[in-house]
Amino acid sequence: MDASERVLRAVEASDGMTRAELAALLELPLGTVTTAATALLRAGAVAERTAQPDPGSATRLGRRATLLLPTGPRRALGIVIWTHGRLHTAIATYGGTILARDDIKASADTSNPALLEPAWRFLSGSHGPVDQIVLGVPAPFQRGVGLPPGRLAIPGPAQAGAGADSATGEGKPYRGYAPWLKTDPAAALSDRFGIPVIIENDANLGALGEAHAGAGRGSRTQLYLKLGERSVGAGLVLDGQVYRGVSGFAGEVAHIHIEDDGPLCPCGARGCLAARARKPLLELMEEAYDRPLSFSEVLRMADADEPAPARVLREVGRILGRPLADVCTFLNPGLLILDGALGGAGRHVLAGLTEQIERYCAPAVAAALQLVPGALGPDADIRGAVHLARIEALAATRS
Repeated sequence: MDASERVLRAVEASDGMTRAELAALLELPLGTVTTAATALLRAGAVAERTAQPDPGSATRLGRRATLLLPTGPRRALGIVIWTHGRLHTAIATYGGTILARDDIKASADTSNPALLEPAWRFLSGSHGPVDQIVLGVPAPFQRGVGLPPGRLAIPGPAQAGAGADSATGEGKPYRGYAPWLKTDPAAALSDRFGIPVIIENDANLGALGEAHAGAGRGSRTQLYLKLGERSVGAGLVLDGQVYRGVSGFAGEVAHIHIEDDGPLCPCGARGCLAARARKPLLELMEEAYDRPLSFSEVLRMADADEPAPARVLREVGRILGRPLADVCTFLNPGLLILDGALGGAGRHVLAGLTEQIERYCAPAVAAALQLVPGALGPDADIRGAVHLARIEALAATRS
């Protein structure tokens, strides 16, 4: 593939790029990119416009940079993030512009891949074609393999019937198993839709999103903590790249060993953090308020500094902070980013995390570590999916 074709493919997988950005992305000399861009402009394969100044940057004098833009229809990808019992579904350009989106309640029966059907119907609707799909799942996942050995629980919504109280009939948290993820279903899904499908852990996608478009920009080594109403996970970005581990298990904070004589965990180990903290956050809150609560309601109350939710979230931060202090001492990251989807309530979790980091981290590590909320809110996973899809789309240009 010659330089002109590589530049054209890179521009097509963007919402506009400068020549300098293309040179860095494609690892080509700036002069080579400029020559290729001139030829593509003459052929009408790309267009050019002046870049708008970044509102958050200082005003600069001199000529503004120019962006190269595709002249044909913008390429789009489909995104499905299965997390916290929801299907966050979107169609986006490879530059990150959201063209359409929906938020769908997922079926409580995680054992059946049909729970994804509403999302597939959305992607195949009237929003235009997509040429790649990224599926985020709430479990450790290894591409080409699937789930690691063990009967891992998948966080799901409360479900009447599954584990329901025999006296009241009220639903209890359903933590099912997704046997259809035991082996990687990406190839079968690709055959079904006729386009590439990538499956990735949702916390890894959040980490990618914050690293490249959010609070983690400029930091090469960072840890992203994702906290839901019934789950916790983490994504590691080491030297600018997501680190997944040999089995896709990296970042599974819930399965850090904390208790020698603790209960057995579905992962096959004993005394995991998840096995010890058996009661989900919502259940703890409902006991205090003696009424059903939604996760968003708990977050709103904590953001308003209502004592009980604020105190529980701070304690959650302390519980997670103790093992994370050891992780940070070992990895020495520059940033620990807390899932921005928690909103203002996240400051209570950060307070608990900070206490433990300051107490148990090596002083040199604690002094160099910043604890910050995510900047992308609930869109971190989606922005991470866009970045991952773009990496895949551009991989061929380097051959």
